[in-house]
Amino acid sequence: MTETPSATDPRVYMVHGQPATARVKGDPAAGDAPVLVLLHGAGLDRRFWRPVFDDAAITTPVIAFDLPGRQGSEGTAFTRISDSAAWIAAALKAAGIRRAVLVGHSMGTLIAMETALLLRGDDAVTVDRLILLAPADVMAVNDALLQQTLNDPAAAQAMMDKWSYGIPDGPHCAEARANAADAPAGVLHADLTACNAFGSALDLAAAIAVPVDVVVGEADKMTRAKQGRALAAAFRHAEVTALDGVGHMMLHEKPEPVLAVLRRAVGVISPVV
Repeated sequence: MTETPSATDPRVYMVHGQPATARVKGDPAAGDAPVLVLLHGAGLDRRFWRPVFDDAAITTPVIAFDLPGRQGSEGTAFTRISDSAAWIAAALKAAGIRRAVLVGHSMGTLIAMETALLLRGDDAVTVDRLILLAPADVMAVNDALLQQTLNDPAAAQAMMDKWSYGIPDGPHCAEARANAADAPAGVLHADLTACNAFGSALDLAAAIAVPVDVVVGEADKMTRAKQGRALAAAFRHAEVTALDGVGHMMLHEKPEPVLAVLRRAVGVISPVV
């Protein structure tokens, strides 16, 4: 493993024989404290999570990986959620993480759930909790949008931007739009293909025993609040936080209540036996 000295610059880990980049706060490999592992959504990367890294109240270690095909993570973007989960499980071990709280946004919620089951009973890494931002029981993608991500990715991203924000002028929305707009060619299509192919997440949720926090935006047009509630009902131990007037990009539209969920979660870790 090699890494750069700055927390702002990416650290580089070897995952499945290829370099993988991540932004890190604190030391994920030190001590027994749970690490917040941040899993970005479709067409995005580690930059999505800047509000979490900027939050001085979160003192537990934090790491946000770039999935393959973006930023410095080499390889091709996956078209199956199971492949992303296997990659994240390997990345956690490469980073020396022993306890993880998996925080996923949108596509990242599916990856978080798959990773939690993949690591169940694993001797090296324990998943203590899941925090799911803007999840859905089924993350189906409109056929026309999926095709447009191939034919005209910029137009597809512009269309998604129109649907993604309940508070378009939120404090981090301009930055989020800029980051989404420079996704490498093929990444958005691969990610949305993975979401569309996944099908229902209800059986997966029912198999997860650890506590789960589900955060839904009442103005979310991408993964609607009722879909998040349907998913939450399938977990054994889930708590739902609903944000009025907030859309899919909740962390950028109205960060404080989202960050409050993360702060509370790392303060009340109690793995279910």
